[in-house]
This record gives sequence, C-alpha cells and structure tokens, in this order.
Amino acid sequence: MRKAVWLLLPFSAAVFLWHYLLPDGAVPFVLLLFVAGVLFASLAKGTLRLRVLFVSVGILAGSLCCWCQDRFVIDPAESHVGEIRTVTARVTDAPDVYDGSEYVTVLLTEPGLPRVKCRLVSYVEGELAPLVPGDIITGEMRFVSASVRSGQEIDNYTSQGIFLRAVCTDEPEITGAWRLARLYAPKRAAAAVGRLCARLFPGDTAPFMTALLTGEKGPLYQDGDAYYRLSSAGLSHVVAVSGMHISFLMGFLFLLLGRKRSALIVCLPALLFFAAMAGFTPSVVRAALMQAALLIAPVFGREEDAPTALAVILAALLLCNPSAAGSVSLQLSFASVAGIRLFSERLFERWRAAVEDGPLGRRAPLRGLLLGAAGSVSTSLGALAFTMPLTAAHFGYISVGSPVSNVLCLWVISLLYVGGYVTVLLGVLFPPAGAAAGAVLAWGVRYVFFIAGLTERIPCGTVYMSHPVFVLWLCFAYAAFLLAWLLGRKTERGVRLIAPACLTLILLYVFSFAVRLGWKDELRLTALDVGQGESVLLTYGPRAVMVDCGGSYVRDDPGNTAVRYLGGQQRRSLDALILTHLHSDHVNGVPALLSQIRVDTLYMPREEDEDGYLPSILAAAAAAGTRVEYVTENLRLTVGEMELTLFAPLLPEITDENENGLVVLAARDGFEALITGDAPAAAEYVLTSRYELPDIEVLVAGHHGSRTSTGAKLLETVKPDIAVISVGYNLYGHPHWEVLQRLQSYGIEVLRTDELGNVTVTDGRRMP
Repeated sequence: MRKAVWLLLPFSAAVFLWHYLLPDGAVPFVLLLFVAGVLFASLAKGTLRLRVLFVSVGILAGSLCCWCQDRFVIDPAESHVGEIRTVTARVTDAPDVYDGSEYVTVLLTEPGLPRVKCRLVSYVEGELAPLVPGDIITGEMRFVSASVRSGQEIDNYTSQGIFLRAVCTDEPEITGAWRLARLYAPKRAAAAVGRLCARLFPGDTAPFMTALLTGEKGPLYQDGDAYYRLSSAGLSHVVAVSGMHISFLMGFLFLLLGRKRSALIVCLPALLFFAAMAGFTPSVVRAALMQAALLIAPVFGREEDAPTALAVILAALLLCNPSAAGSVSLQLSFASVAGIRLFSERLFERWRAAVEDGPLGRRAPLRGLLLGAAGSVSTSLGALAFTMPLTAAHFGYISVGSPVSNVLCLWVISLLYVGGYVTVLLGVLFPPAGAAAGAVLAWGVRYVFFIAGLTERIPCGTVYMSHPVFVLWLCFAYAAFLLAWLLGRKTERGVRLIAPACLTLILLYVFSFAVRLGWKDELRLTALDVGQGESVLLTYGPRAVMVDCGGSYVRDDPGNTAVRYLGGQQRRSLDALILTHLHSDHVNGVPALLSQIRVDTLYMPREEDEDGYLPSILAAAAAAGTRVEYVTENLRLTVGEMELTLFAPLLPEITDENENGLVVLAARDGFEALITGDAPAAAEYVLTSRYELPDIEVLVAGHHGSRTSTGAKLLETVKPDIAVISVGYNLYGHPHWEVLQRLQSYGIEVLRTDELGNVTVTDGRRMP
C-alpha cells in the first residue's frame, strides 16, 4: 500500500466515526488525539514516524471536514425549517412519483437562503410533472428538516447531498431556464430512456428494464411482487446501477472498438455521461473512477493499484459530502469491491486450476462453461464477504441463495443491459423494430424473475435477522471462515472453504428447526412496532393470523416489518389476514405483505375507501391467490386451536370508517384478547351492550390510545389485565393522558410499542 493510503484511510475512518459514533462537540477530543499523535511521531523513528503523522493528520482532517459541514452547511439550512416563503430554485432532476405524491430535487438559488439541494414534494397530482432538469421555478414553499423525520434522526437525504426538504403550498411556476441547462442532458436522456422502456417493453418487464438501464427504480417499487422477489433472491443489486453496469458498458464498447488506446476517446466520455445519467450516486462514481483509472494507467505506464484507488475515491467522495458516510449504496459498493479484490481473484485462480487440470476441463465448451460459473461464484462470494453484515444491519435479512441466483442470471443480465440500449436506439430510429426487440428481450427478464422465484423458495434461502438466533448464526459463520483462513495459512494446501461452508449451512438448518420448535401450543399476541399504526399477530403453534398491517411515520413499509418478523419466526404463511378498517395506518403495508407471505383468506368490512388503498390491496390479493371475504355479519372462525370472533360493523348507519370497523376477539385455553381497531367509545358501548363478552387478559387499546376510545364502559366489562398500545411518533398526542390515567385507575398494566418495540403477550404475561 502506498503512503497516501496512510493519510486517506484515517481521513475516511474519522468521517465514519464522526457520523455514527462521535457526539456533537467532539472537536476538542479530536484535537487532543491529534496532539498525542504528533507527540508520538516526534519520538518515533523512520517509517513509523511518517505513518503515525499521516494517520494523525488524516483523523484531524476528516473530523474538521465533518465539523465544517455541520457548522456551515447543515446548521444554516436547518435554521430555515418551519419557514414559509416564496422561493426561486433550479430543477436538478426529473420528477418522480412515490405513494401518490410527486417529488423533485431542486437547487435553492433564492438570496438569503443557503445554496443547497432541496427535496420538494407536492401532494397535488400533476403539479410537478411538467418540470425538467434545468428549469427555473418560483413558488411558495414550507421548509422541513432533511435530518429529522417522524421524530427520528435520518441520513437518507443528507447522504445524497440534500440538506433541506420543502412542501409546495401553491403550484410552482416555471419562470425560465438555466443558461447551462445543456449540462442536464444526461438526466434528460435518462428520463427519455425510461419513457422508451415503458413504450417498447411489455408491461410486466418495463419497470425492470427502466431500473436496469437508468437506475430509476420507482416503477419497479410499484410492482412490489417483482421487486421483493429480486430482493429475497439476492438479485436486487442488478437494478442498482453500479460497477457491474459499468463493466457491461465497457465490455460492449471494447467489443465494438477493440482494446486500443484510441478507444479512450469514446470510453471516457461514455463513462462520464453514464455516471451523470445515474445521478452520480456514490456506487456509480466509485465504479466510473476506478474504470477510468484502469483505462488511463497504461497510457502513463503505471500499473493498477486497487487499494490506493479505493482509498482515494472514498476520501474524495467524503470530502465532497461527509454525510455520504451514511449512504447504504456507498457502504455496499466499497465493501463489495474490497471483498472481490481480497478474495474473489484467489478463489477463481484456484478453481480455474482445478477445472483445467481435471477431466472435464479437456473439453473446450464445458471448460468455458465451468470457468464462467467459477467466475460468477467467486465474484459473488467475494462481494458477500463484507456486504453481508451491512445488508443484515440495514435491511434486516440476507440472501444465502444469492450465489446460485447470480450464477444463473448474470449472463442474462449482461445481454439484457446491452440489448436494452440497442432496443432503445431502435425505438428511436424505427419504433416497430424496437417493439419487436423489446418483446424478445422480455423473455430474458421473465427468466430472471423465474430464477428469483425458485431461489426464493430454497429452504432458509433468505435469513431474517429479527430473531436473535440468526444473528448468532451469522457471527458463527464469520468465525468459522476466519478460523479456516487462519489455519489454512499455515498449511501447504491453503484455505479450504468446503468444511466451514457445510458447517455453516448445517447450523443454519439446525437453528431454523430450533426456532420452529419454539412454536408453543399456546395463544400468543404480538403487537409489531410499526410506528403510528397497528399490526397484531396471533399465533398458536404453526397457525398464524394477522390483524391489520399498517403504520405511518416509519422508515420502512409496515408490510416489510411484518415479513421480517414472520421470517425470523420461520413463518412463511398466514391462515388469515383481518383488516379492521381501511385507513392507511392499518392497511398500507398489506400489498407488501401479500407479495411476500402466502395468505389463505383476507377478511375486511365492506366500507368506503377514504384513503384509496382498496384497489392495490385487491390487486395484490388477486396476484397472490388470496381469497377475499367481506364481513357484513358476525363471523366465528376456528384457526387450528384458536377461536376467533369477528364482530361486524357496530354502527352501520354512520359512514365514518372508524365507527364501521371490525372488532376481533381471540380466545384459547382461558386466554382472551380483544382488538378493537380504531373503534370509538360509541362503538365500544354498542359492543358491550349487545354482546356478552368474557373477562379478557389483553386489550389492544383502541385508536392508538386516543381519548375517543378505550372508554370506562369497555374496561369495566372486559376487565383486561394488560393493555397494549400500538403507537409511534404522531402529531395527535397519542396516547392521550386521559387514557393512560384511566388504565392506571383500573390497575391495568400498559405496554407501548413506541417504548418497548415489538410486544408479545401470552397467558396474561409479557414474553421477553
């Protein structure tokens, strides 16, 4: 490693430490550490002195860089949070739509405001759609924080260089165009490619091709089933534009131009244009710069120095935006390349020797096939070496079957990538030919989805970290491979991976079986932490029923939260999903849940759909083969050993969805639980007056602890021992103090998901 690495890696390490660990006001501590380093360097000799000095300077520089960004960029931007003012800004990206709202990124140019990027949102359909990169807009906006959302600190925006958010309070007006708007040509080209993909490829494959060619995954997110299938199979990286796409692009250009120095005239501008199309995301910038260094090095008679190149590029990205340390794509990109450089090349060389020396390697076609498979597997394993813990931490699961899916799919992905751009070009020159090519390529996309579906069905192919036993398993796996590496260094045979790999897989299945043994023959109620919403799981042995699946003011889709919890419990199906009513905070996670978990029957009231989720719910149910049953009169269900009573809407003459929701009573072996949804006190009064209810052990408090629910009449009738309040950050003051005081006066123990996370209760006691 060159001397620069001793300066740049400590710089980057200091930025990451500042971002994740060091508290505000840590500058004196860093200065003290720097002085100590300089003093130690003055006493050291030779190479050690220089290295200690470089490390000390790097740590100080990284810390000061972060402090300067906080002091001169983030703080001035945050000082305008809450203001409503007329603002002039420049559009820097194409608008996109998510969850019914329109978003666009702009650069603030209004005097008196910091010159930072701002994420602008409009809740009026079509308000931002006409905007294109380079437009100058003027409109009234209300600024909100880019560092805090739903009461929690976030880095989703700042890691992208966005330091303010704003909400349109009126329709922004296009007042002109930036004089250098031509610089946004790559962004406009990406939007044009997306439109062509939607026109040239069949509807079931167009979102995938748009994401593959441009990195715009919005349409693919809307097709939840396809995206979740790719994620579970470990193939989501193919639509996250990164080094793989750069290698496809360069391979295609080299095929056309040959590996000549003159090819640089085309390749380098192509790299720059493609990186700009993808929005200069950290992963693309890393890949483009490394590829450019690889192309330029021979011109100057230099050899490739991957460690130094990685260190330089990482430090440069963090110098431009220290908050990029929180970027998941940056972390995964550098971690995957580090793993590939450290392990993949050695693995491939060993396997290549085994293939060429073996009997199968004597036949050229078979040898090429085996070497191709060896290359894919070695690359996948190397990339997983460092990205697996990051994936587990950020997304809550890892895909064990990803090496298999990558071997079977990457060759098709490369053809789809090159063929996709050829199809787009044909679509411009001769649309019928482009449509024909798109129809042919669509079968390649369907093949990828088919393989993803097969991989997803591999037992334990996706490991969810929501259960602590699988976190223990992951630690054991790394310990086993580390031990094999340490022992292999001392032998002539080298590192052997078969033994630790087999041991790890065996232990995975043992742990999975142990979790299944934990399915006790007792009724359990688990209120999942879905923020301001409700998702309650009822289980008895292998049988499971979920009541509602929605939440708000949370980072992740509530459906994904439910899937991760169920996956950690080794449950891949639900006997029933019951929706008390159709408000978003009770149902907005249902499409994601149905896309990933098999549900036999969906029960819901027949009511108005105020929040507009019913079409997507019914579409997801139809795609998953889930039977839908509307509850218009009381219904008794027997699910295994569980006895469920679904009380039909209690106040049908009132149109309010809260008052027309279902109420669920679950019972088994003297343990009863009552779930009232958002039913108000009036509905509770009808319930207790009309029906004979038992004394219950658990009450899921109505309407997230609102004063409008959980009335005295209900508490006096059912006499619960425990009240579970499913609540998160909200603007309503839930749970209201009146409800908490009322529960306390009746001697009822209160368990809140915003304080305890997931809450599990069985037989009148809380489970750890």
